[in-house]
Amino acid sequence: MYPSEYLVSTFSIIAYDPNAQEWGAAVESKAFAVGAMVPWVQASVGAVATQSHVNISFGPRGLALLRRGQDPKAVIQTLISRDKGAAQRQLAVIDAQGRAANYTGDECPAWAGGIAEQNVAVQGNLLAGERVVTAMLAAFHKTPGKLGARLIAALEAGQRAGGDKRGDVSSRTPRIRNNMRDDTSGQQAAALRVAREKSDINGIGDNYIDLRVDDHTAPIAELRRLYEVWEREFYPFLEGNRIKALLRAKKYARAQRTHREFVANAERLARKHSTDADLLNVLAWTLAQNAFGLDAALKYARRAAKLKPKDENIADTLAEVYYQRGDAAQAAEIERALVTKNSERADFQEQLRKFEKAAQAPRRA
Repeated sequence: MYPSEYLVSTFSIIAYDPNAQEWGAAVESKAFAVGAMVPWVQASVGAVATQSHVNISFGPRGLALLRRGQDPKAVIQTLISRDKGAAQRQLAVIDAQGRAANYTGDECPAWAGGIAEQNVAVQGNLLAGERVVTAMLAAFHKTPGKLGARLIAALEAGQRAGGDKRGDVSSRTPRIRNNMRDDTSGQQAAALRVAREKSDINGIGDNYIDLRVDDHTAPIAELRRLYEVWEREFYPFLEGNRIKALLRAKKYARAQRTHREFVANAERLARKHSTDADLLNVLAWTLAQNAFGLDAALKYARRAAKLKPKDENIADTLAEVYYQRGDAAQAAEIERALVTKNSERADFQEQLRKFEKAAQAPRRA
């Protein structure tokens, strides 16, 4: 069997968040490393999901056609009309404006089909029934928050509705026999990809979220866990950099929208991880560096300092928050103690000079 004919019996969702300017795709399958085959996403262009007897070339070719200005229906027609295996393909496309379309060939393993609406498309094959995709769509619409979380919620709803029809829907936990995955589990791999302009780790590319579970007994649950790690360890850093970049580019309206979303998500994360001093510290520092949400920054910094009173980096963050709030004297007092204990720390010394200079400056009437 040629690689282009590999059967990826799966369910997937592609979507666009017009407010956050994010395009994403999520997928689950009883196929190893499904994230390397099905989801294709590019910021300001759109997303493609190619599955069933998968033709991987539909991903990059579909994005190229979108870049040339074809709408999703035209992209599908172009790709399918030139494909000898069209009857076995399943394909979904969404463009930069959120227009969506999907296609299911007559020979895709039943149940197979999908639903396409403005800003979202859901589809699957070898499913327990149409209820899988309708459950996915409902979950996407009712789930609040960031696009990544909404896409995972859709996968979870699809699995609860039966998912791959080989699965044992009477149990959420795949059965294990002799240390091997039961082939009737209907689960093996899952993936989440979200693209946003200049939002990768260096602030250059659009690879905002790229998480893959290649081989796991409960891949959607594992994908959820990885997403929550991303939220704690990557998200504050990425948002802080993005807000600063937007401000430098004088895109003030987008910077404010991104900030408002970050403040809301920061509060949710702070409540969920109320004893995680390191996360609270990062949230406080991110808010302080952008001089936005300084009340929340002070709350998080104080809580972090209470949880880890001897952590010098957390104390430095608290000082920075006081400085950004206009209380340079309080900031200098905290930083002076840090410099006394850590004379080798050039960063603390630089902070102290900044705070003392601000504290000595005459206040405006």
